Amino acid sequence: MNDNHPEISIKSFHTPVSENIDVDTVIAVVSVSDKDSGNNGVVDLHIPHNMPFTLKESPDNYYKLVVSEPLDREKVPEYEITFTVTDRGSPPLSDNETMTLQLLDVNDNVPHFPQSFYTIRVMENNAPGALLSSLSAFDPDLHENQYLVYFILEKEIANTSMSMLFSINPENGNLYALKTFDYEMEKEFLFHIEARDSGSPPLSSNVTVHIIIVDQNDNAPVIVSPWRAHGSVVEEKIPRSTDKGSLVAKVIALDVDSVHNSRVTYQFLQVTDASLFSLDQYNGEIRTMRMFSYKDSRHQRLVVVAKDNGEPALSATVTIKLSTVETAIKAYSDMTEVPLEYDIFSDLNLYLVIGLGSVSFLLLITILVTIVLKCQKVKPSKAAPPCRNSVISERNSTIADSTLVSNDAYWYSLFLAETRKGKLVVRQPMPKGSRYIVSSIPRSTGVSETSDSAPSTLQPRQRYALCVIFILLCSVNQISTSVTHYSIPEEMKEGSVVANLATDLGLDVKTLNQRKMRLDIISNKKYLDVNKDTGELYIAEKIDREHICPTKSPGSCYLGLEMILENPLRIFNIEVEIMDMNDNAPQFRRDAFHLDISESTSKGERFSLSNAVDPDVGSNTVKTYHLSESEHFNIEVQTGREGRKIADLILNKVLDREQQAVHNLILTAVDGGTPPRSGTASIIVHVLDNNDNAPLFDKSTYNVKIMENSPIGSLVIDLNATDLDEGSNSDLTYTYSLYTPEKTQDTFNLNPSTGEITVKGMLNYEDFKIYDMEVIAADRGVTSLSGQCTIKIQIEDMNDNHPEISIKSFHTPVSENIDVDTVIAVVSVSDKDSGNNGVVDLHIPHNMPFTLKESPDNYYKLVVSEPLDREKVPEYEITFTVTDRGSPPLSDNETMTLQLLDVNDNVPHFPQSFYTIRVMENNAPGALLSSLSAFDPDLHENQYLVYFILEKEIANTSMSMLFSINPENGNLYGLKTFDYEMEKEFLFHIEARDSGSPPLSSNVTVHIIIVDQNDNAPVIVSPWRAHGSVVEEKIPRSTDKGSLVAKVIALDVDSVHNSRVTYQFLQVTDASLFSLDQYNGEIRTMRMFSYKDSRHQRLVVVAKDNGEPALSATVTIKLSTVETAVKAYSDMTEVPLEYDIFSDLNLYLVIGLGSVSFLLLITILVTIVLKCQKVKPSKSAPPCRNSVISERNSTIADSTLVSNDAYWYSLFLAETRKGKLVVRQPMPKGSRYIVSSIPRSSGVSETSDSAPSTLQV
Repeated sequence: MNDNHPEISIKSFHTPVSENIDVDTVIAVVSVSDKDSGNNGVVDLHIPHNMPFTLKESPDNYYKLVVSEPLDREKVPEYEITFTVTDRGSPPLSDNETMTLQLLDVNDNVPHFPQSFYTIRVMENNAPGALLSSLSAFDPDLHENQYLVYFILEKEIANTSMSMLFSINPENGNLYALKTFDYEMEKEFLFHIEARDSGSPPLSSNVTVHIIIVDQNDNAPVIVSPWRAHGSVVEEKIPRSTDKGSLVAKVIALDVDSVHNSRVTYQFLQVTDASLFSLDQYNGEIRTMRMFSYKDSRHQRLVVVAKDNGEPALSATVTIKLSTVETAIKAYSDMTEVPLEYDIFSDLNLYLVIGLGSVSFLLLITILVTIVLKCQKVKPSKAAPPCRNSVISERNSTIADSTLVSNDAYWYSLFLAETRKGKLVVRQPMPKGSRYIVSSIPRSTGVSETSDSAPSTLQPRQRYALCVIFILLCSVNQISTSVTHYSIPEEMKEGSVVANLATDLGLDVKTLNQRKMRLDIISNKKYLDVNKDTGELYIAEKIDREHICPTKSPGSCYLGLEMILENPLRIFNIEVEIMDMNDNAPQFRRDAFHLDISESTSKGERFSLSNAVDPDVGSNTVKTYHLSESEHFNIEVQTGREGRKIADLILNKVLDREQQAVHNLILTAVDGGTPPRSGTASIIVHVLDNNDNAPLFDKSTYNVKIMENSPIGSLVIDLNATDLDEGSNSDLTYTYSLYTPEKTQDTFNLNPSTGEITVKGMLNYEDFKIYDMEVIAADRGVTSLSGQCTIKIQIEDMNDNHPEISIKSFHTPVSENIDVDTVIAVVSVSDKDSGNNGVVDLHIPHNMPFTLKESPDNYYKLVVSEPLDREKVPEYEITFTVTDRGSPPLSDNETMTLQLLDVNDNVPHFPQSFYTIRVMENNAPGALLSSLSAFDPDLHENQYLVYFILEKEIANTSMSMLFSINPENGNLYGLKTFDYEMEKEFLFHIEARDSGSPPLSSNVTVHIIIVDQNDNAPVIVSPWRAHGSVVEEKIPRSTDKGSLVAKVIALDVDSVHNSRVTYQFLQVTDASLFSLDQYNGEIRTMRMFSYKDSRHQRLVVVAKDNGEPALSATVTIKLSTVETAVKAYSDMTEVPLEYDIFSDLNLYLVIGLGSVSFLLLITILVTIVLKCQKVKPSKSAPPCRNSVISERNSTIADSTLVSNDAYWYSLFLAETRKGKLVVRQPMPKGSRYIVSSIPRSSGVSETSDSAPSTLQV
C-alpha cells in the first residue's frame, strides 16, 4: 500500500545570483525518491507556475532548475521557490521543500525624476541663498549604483552662466537661488539638471527646470496722461455750457508690474463739488454728472488717485485744475461708448412687469368701451303719421331723383300698376348685383327714362331691349316669320321667361305634349328650354356672353335653336341674340411695371406700357387710360388695330435723380360701360444716376494755424468735399494741384481717400512761416468732374530755447551735524530768449532741507535750512531746475549729489520690538530658529553689532541651556528637542550692542511658541468599548427616518487645527440606510427599515484628524433591530426655515398684478350685464294700405325706408294721389336716410331712429 511519502533531496542550490544571469543557466539540482513500488513509487516534481524558472528532468529522478526568463531585481529582489513532489498512489502522498533565491544588483537603471518637467515659481525680491525646490531623483538600484550626484548643465543667458544664478546641492538635489531676482528684468529661466549614479559605468538622466519669477507689487502706477511735470498741477479749460455726461478729462496710469498687480483703478481723492463730476474707476474718464449752474464755482479742483491691484496697493495721484469759460473750448472727444445700463430686473421681475402692464392696458380699454356704450343715448321713437301712399322698397334701396333703385340679385318680370294720372309704375329688371328701378312713366310711352345722376340706371341698349320685349308681349300673335328672333341680356336668372313660343308661333298649348315638342340648341349647351305646359321659352342655365362668344368681335352673339313638333312634323328656327353687359372690369397683366430711366433722358421720350384687357365688347371695353398726377410724366392714348386703346408714357420734364430717385405712378384703365369700370397698375420709375454733379468743398479758401514742432502725423485739417451723385460718381480722390510747391508737399501729407492733411516733416517757424497749397477733389465717374480749394497754413512760433544752468561751486561731502545757514553751492542761470521767454526762475525740490537765496545777475546760493541726518537721508540728489516764463514754459535741470559723513548718534534697532518665533515640536537639537539681526543706521565701527541673551531662569533652567545666539549675526538656535504637550512657550530678551565710542545698545523681547505637530492620533471616547472590541447597539425596527442611532465622539490632544476630527463610514452593511454627519459624528437613519433589511447591521466608522499626514482611529458598531420600542436619541437640531424666494419687489408686483386682474374681471362682468339689457321696441304706425312694395328680403318699420348712405343729397319731392310729398331726408355720412310721405303743408316728417326694423344698407 502507499504508506511512504516521497522524499526531496537538494543536491545543489546557487544563491545569490546576479540579476543579469543568462537564460537556461542551472540554478539548482534536485533528486526525488519514494520507497513504495509500482505506481505508489512513481513520483512527479513541480514548482509554482508564476516563476521565471523551469524544471528539466534527468535520468534516475534528477531534476535541474534552470532560468527560463530574464530576471529583474528591481521588480522581484528574491524568490521563494517551493519544490513539491507527489507520488501516483491512491490516495497520492506529497512532500515539499522551499529554497530562497536572492538576486545581486547590477547597475541597469538610470536615475528617474518624479517629473519630466519642473515648473518652480519664485517670488521676486527673494533673499540670496533661498531654497527654491528639491529636485531629488530615484534610482531603484542598490548601494553605489543608487548613490546620486546632481549637476546644473551649463547654459549662458546674456553672458551669464546658470551656475552664477543658481546652485544645487550635489547630494540631495536642493536648488538654491544665488541672487535676488527682479520680475521686471527677468521673468523666467530654463535649464537642465542632471542626476548621475555612482555605478560602473555610471548612468544619468536629466530634467528640464522652468524657473518662473512671480511678480510682487513693488512698482507704483505712473500717470502718463494728462502729462505734467513732477508734482505740478494739470490745468484744463472747459466751456461752462458743457452738457451732462460730457468727457472732461481722462486719466491714464501705467504699472510695469504683472497683469494682476498692474490692474489700475481710479477714484477721487479730493473734489470741489462731488455732485458735478463722476470718475469711471476702470477707464479713468471724468465726466460731468449735470450741467453747470450759476452757483457752481468757476474753478474746480480734482485730485485723482490711481491705485493698482497689488497687496499692499500702491498708488499715484494727479491734481487737475478745471476752469470754466463762457466761450466754446474743444474738449476731449469721447473715447468710449456709454456703457449700457445694468438691468436690475431678473427674468421673474420682467415677466411680472409685462403681465401687469398688459392686464392694466386691457382694463383701460375695457373701461373706455364700457363708457362709450353707456354714453350712447337712445332717443325715443316718434312714429310718423300713417300714410297710405308711401312707396316702399324693402331690398337695400337707394333713392335718387324720381327713381327708387334697389340692389337685387335676380331678374324679375315686369310689374305694371296704374296711377291716377294715367301713368305706369314700372319695375325694370337688372342683372344680379345691380339695382332695380321703380318709377312713374306716361301710359303711351315705353320704359321711363331715369335720372342721369342715378348710378344704377340702365344703358340705352338695355332700355331698348326691354322695350322690344314689352312690345313682343303685346303683339306676338301678329308676327309670322320663318326665323324667330329674340334678344335677351346675358346673366339672366335661371327660370326667367324669354317669350311664349306657343303664342308667338300660333300653336295650341294643349297639343304641345301630344306633338312631342322638343328644343334643340345648335352646337351649344342647353342654356334654354321650353315649358310644354305653357309654351314659354325660359332660361335653363345662366348665360355668359364672353363664354359663348370668346372672340372679341363687335358683331352680335347668337344662340341657334330648333323647336321640333311631330304630327305633323314642323321645325321652327329660333335665334336668340345675347346682349352684352358691362360685367367685367379692365385688368392689367401685372400689378406693377418697373422702368429704369436715366436722368439724362431728353424731354419727350416715349415708353411703351402694357395694355389692359377687358373681355366685354363694344362700348363696354377699354375706352381710355388715366395717369396719376405727375409733373414729369403723362400718357398718350392711341387707337390700335381692332379699336384697341394703347397708352404710351411720355417724359414731360427732364429727371433729376438727386431731387427724386424713384417716381411712383398709377395707371388707370377705364371702360365705356355705364357705370364705367376701371382697373389700375403701378408704374415704378427708377431714375438711373448720371455724373452731372461736381464735388464741392465747404469753403473755397481755408485758413489753418498750427504750432511749430508739431509731431509728425498731427492732423492739420480734414477736408470734406461732397458729391450729390451716387456709386462711383460720388467716390472722391484728393490730390495736390500743380501749383502746390514741392516743399509744401514734402512737409504735409494728403490722404487721397479721406482728405486728411497731416504733418509729414518738421515744422520750424524760423524756416517757413506760411505754406500755401491747392487741393483738387475728383470723382471716379466715366467723365470725371472735380472741385478745388485753397489752403493757407500759418506756423505759430513757440518758446523753443531752453534756459541754461552753470554750477559755480559745490561742497561735498559734509558732516551730518553741519550748521544751519552754511553755504553749500553757488549757481548761475541764463536764457537766450528775450521777453518773457528769457525771464528765468531757479528752484529746487520743496522736500529738501535747503533753500536758495538770489543774488544780482541771476546768481543763487544754496544754504542749509534744517538740521541734517545721515541715517534718514545719507545723500541728497539736489536737482536745480530753471524755467523760463514763455508759453509754454521751457526748463532745464542739473542734478548734484551731496553726501553726508556719519556720526555715532543712533542706537541699534531691531525691525520688531517683539519677536514671536514659532518652532515646530520634535525639532532637531541645534536647529536654526530665527535670525534676530538688528540694524544700526550708522556706518563702519558705529554699526558693528554684538548679540547677547539676557539671562533668565525658568524652572531652574537658564535660557542659555535652552537657546543659543550667534554673537555676530544674531542667529538663534534651539539646543534641545521641544514637545508641545510639555512646553508650549518661552519668553526672554536679546540685547544688541554697537562698537562705537561710546557704545550704544538696545534689546528686544523674544516669544518662542512651540507649534504642534500631528503626532497624536484621535482617541474614540464614545461609544466606549474595550480595546479592539465591537460596540453593540439595539434600535427598534420601527425607527423613523432621520432618527439618531448613535453618536461617535473622538478626542485629539493635539492643537486646535490638528485636533479637528471628521467622521466617515469605512464599512457599512447598507449604505442607503444610514447617514453619518462628518462633523458631529451623528449616525441617523436615511429611511425606515423594511422587511428586506437585515436584522444586524455592521458600521465601521473612522475618525480622522486634520493633520498632515492625517491620523485616524476606528470603531465598529454592531446594530441589532428589535421589535420592541427602544428609546432612541432625540433630535438635537431644529429643521431650518425654508428660504423665502420672493423679494419685496416680487411681492409688490404679484399684488399689483392680482389687483388689476380682479378689476379687469369685474369690469368685463359689468359690461356684459349692461350689454345684455334689452331695449323695448317702439310702437310703429300701422302700415299704409296703398303702398307699392317690392318684397325681396325686406323689413319695413312704419311707412319708412331707411338706408345707409355715404353722401348728402338734395330733397326729392313727388306728388302722390292725395296731394302729399314723397321726401328723401338727407342725413350725415354714415347715418341713414328716410323716405316717407308727408302732407304738402307740413315740414320734414318725424321719423323713428330707434326702429329696429329699418332696412340697413
